Amino acid sequence: MAKDYTHELGKQIRSISGRYMLEREERIEMEGLDIFYVVGNAVVDSSCCGVWGCRYALVPGYVKKWKYRSDAQGNAISLVDPIADEDERRKIKGFLMREESINDVQFW
Repeated sequence: MAKDYTHELGKQIRSISGRYMLEREERIEMEGLDIFYVVGNAVVDSSCCGVWGCRYALVPGYVKKWKYRSDAQGNAISLVDPIADEDERRKIKGFLMREESINDVQFW
């Protein structure tokens, strides 16, 4: 089932223990399908458990409509189809780990 994805790069989100920010959006073609992913950084720097950080990727899914409308704040919205197939997820995760040096990949 297709879902809307709101593009919000560079917006830092703070929490009680740290922060994260989406930094870059990419689209790749794999086996004829247009896959959309976002790269970000997370930092835990105000936690009682110590300091930690990581680069991560969020994979909203296959692009159905790219930036086809905007929300009330002017952010672009794309229509994506989340990736449910485990074999596809493994291939995409392997690509991101190899090409982007990312060890944490999350799928919608």
